[in-house]
Amino acid sequence: MTHSIFCFLNPTENTLKRFKVLRDVLAEENKRLELGICTLQKNEPIQFQYAYDLSSLLNDWQFNGGLGIAFFRPTPIGSSQNCVMPFYSIGQIAVAYLGVIDNLPEIQEKLISDGVQFYSKNNGAETLSYLFQHYLEIDHLSPIEAMKAMMKKLKGHFTLMALITEGKWLMVGCHDYSLSVGNNNETVYFCTEPEILAQFSPSMISVFGEKKPTIFSATSSQSDILSLDSLQILFSV
Repeated sequence: MTHSIFCFLNPTENTLKRFKVLRDVLAEENKRLELGICTLQKNEPIQFQYAYDLSSLLNDWQFNGGLGIAFFRPTPIGSSQNCVMPFYSIGQIAVAYLGVIDNLPEIQEKLISDGVQFYSKNNGAETLSYLFQHYLEIDHLSPIEAMKAMMKKLKGHFTLMALITEGKWLMVGCHDYSLSVGNNNETVYFCTEPEILAQFSPSMISVFGEKKPTIFSATSSQSDILSLDSLQILFSV
């Protein structure tokens, strides 16, 4: 199994159900599997848990958020502590991404010049989290406009997922990178690996990012995918 990021939208169901199915499917093949999950719960901030053992994390899982992002990857023996996670959370924002973003160093340098203090080295997800925060708090953009600005600014091939507490937003951006989308029992799923998504949704489609960025957006109180000017929409809840 390669690295993958995953997110879901269902404002009523227990989060734990979304991940218990992976215990038997993934744990046998990957005895050491890193897993991080963040969820956005009603009237609460973003919650995050991380573990090197899938089963122990699920046994301790207490969250019930209807919006969530997760990442999975095999753990390299002896080097896991030094591996950069494809996920980062700062306060009211959580971001995960996979792929290559060519202009991340320039973005980080600009954020540093603006006074941002970074806590990890070469962590693209941390850079993206602070960029998102800049758009929201400094430029005073709405979450939708901030995501739109992100996808227009970033250069490369990647999938980007974000949780925003203000307005309870879940957002997914795709640019020249494969992404699978599925739904099952009123839950909508996005995943970079179709094999992972198949454990949750028997019905899914694959989206291959084109040169024009694609954005999917929804809130816990709104089930429609929102049109964003010239950005192409390929899927509707």
